[in-house]
Amino acid sequence: RSGRKPSLAGLEGPVRKEVEALLRIADLVWEQGHGAPPLEADPIAAALGLVPDPATMLEPRALKSAMAKSGLGASDVASQLRAREWVVETRDVFRWSTTGGPEVAPALIRSIAEIVGTSASRLTGDRSPTPFELAVRKAVQTPAFESLAERWAHLHRITLASARTLLAARMPAAAHRGDHPDPEQMLASLETLVSLLEADSGRDQEQ
Repeated sequence: RSGRKPSLAGLEGPVRKEVEALLRIADLVWEQGHGAPPLEADPIAAALGLVPDPATMLEPRALKSAMAKSGLGASDVASQLRAREWVVETRDVFRWSTTGGPEVAPALIRSIAEIVGTSASRLTGDRSPTPFELAVRKAVQTPAFESLAERWAHLHRITLASARTLLAARMPAAAHRGDHPDPEQMLASLETLVSLLEADSGRDQEQ
């Protein structure tokens, strides 16, 4: 990987800001691609229930009711979770009990259920994918995304499977904030990023 950032001289306005954000993500992706696999790509982590299930979520009303019945507040639940070596703050438990938790892994939900004296099934409910998630699913199923993943794998010398996962997991950086999720827009942003990195890599090889 080059230690120099590719030139953004030809980009202006929102496009430049978007690509700058993508470049910051690219550094993280490169580091993760050369180390341990991301959690969502680790089959062992998934088997242990450490990866959030996109089809379920921690239901706020169910959690709030269970906490009330057990006489435990958000700080109590957070404290007991930390005693079980979960990295959880009081504000996290409070948020889960008010707005829910689609990002809470099954293993963590099971720990919460044990603490408040109920079952994990009573604390969870079905979750429909958001428009953004649907847009990402559509984008990653396209030949364009597959081509980008192949180029990314070549650039960073990682497997194609890792490249697919890393790009898909960081698709939010390719979406314009406030806009309706657009698969074509996401792919175009990733295309710009990959092209810049390829150009930078080509200059390095010429020197």
